[in-house]
Amino acid sequence: MPASFSILGYIRGALRRPYSGVATPQNLDQNAGGDFLLSQGLPERTEIVRMGNSFSAQQPLTSAFTAVITIPTTMSELALQNGEAVGGKSYIIERFWIKNTTTTASLGVVCPLSQVVPPGTALVADDALVLRMSLSGKTGPAQRTNAKIVQHSILTGCLTDKWNHHTSLEMRATTNIGHVVEVNCFGKYIIPPLGSFNINAQNSVVGAAVAICGVEWHEVQLDAGT
Repeated sequence: MPASFSILGYIRGALRRPYSGVATPQNLDQNAGGDFLLSQGLPERTEIVRMGNSFSAQQPLTSAFTAVITIPTTMSELALQNGEAVGGKSYIIERFWIKNTTTTASLGVVCPLSQVVPPGTALVADDALVLRMSLSGKTGPAQRTNAKIVQHSILTGCLTDKWNHHTSLEMRATTNIGHVVEVNCFGKYIIPPLGSFNINAQNSVVGAAVAICGVEWHEVQLDAGT
């Protein structure tokens, strides 16, 4: 027997409707043209960031490092270690960056490097000097995450020739302080509990680039498969 259904929705005006509870059925929203709105109409990262588990970390200027001309072996200049217990939240890497903190005298190329280390390496003690921020503006970001972040360490489990190589930036010959190489990962790297995400850089000129680096990530409960 044929049946017909009507789908009704509220027309969204200047304000988004606040929902009263997660278990309460809600009507759909639509615009004035009749198109149903299946998202909140916010920028793509807003919803996950508003949950309060999105963070950034970066080295202080006093911890700047000199990028080398060879591919690193075991050195991680900044390591984001997932300090959750097995079965806990995974860290989703949003982006990382490397910034020149001094001016070099010659033209050069900086290649950002990253390496995911799976669980199995003992975590290195957290370095309180690393600067941290909540991306949703929460206070006390270091107390809101179990991340253990370290600098200039050869103990995080990185291996020679296991580095991911990302798009390089050619720096001008002079006055290149402030040059930034940004790598947008868009969640491509998932760091499970007790794993780590490691950052380094390779430079084309010996001793040229003195830099700091940083990383942004989201913490979520995931079924990452086997």
